[in-house]
Amino acid sequence: MGKFKSGHKPWNAGLKGIRLSPATEFKVGKTTGEKHPSWKGGEQNFANDCVYLYTGTNKRVRRPKKVYEDAYGEIPKGWILYHLDGDRYNDSADNLIAIPRAVLVKINAGRMNANYHEIKQAVEQFKNK
Repeated sequence: MGKFKSGHKPWNAGLKGIRLSPATEFKVGKTTGEKHPSWKGGEQNFANDCVYLYTGTNKRVRRPKKVYEDAYGEIPKGWILYHLDGDRYNDSADNLIAIPRAVLVKINAGRMNANYHEIKQAVEQFKNK
């Protein structure tokens, strides 16, 4: 039960590129971005994640990353953005700090307080290693 017999041929074998309903298929550029009836100003909120900004057809960027890079420059490779107040929707530049993952582990394990001065000190120690 629930298995195909040996030699079974699926209904769509050899039909690569089949178009079952061309009238209702997505047409490139027709209803994307500001033209789409559900346009919400280019911001998307996903459950358990931050806000994404629309940057072009099928392209998005995380809002915290864009805000941080506009204010301070590129995030070093292997580092992450940390919200100092713990609110993932508060993306002001003074609430974001780039930290190495090793510092994040200390914060999450409770070995370090999550205040700006201690985090900044740990980042400087990490840089000097």
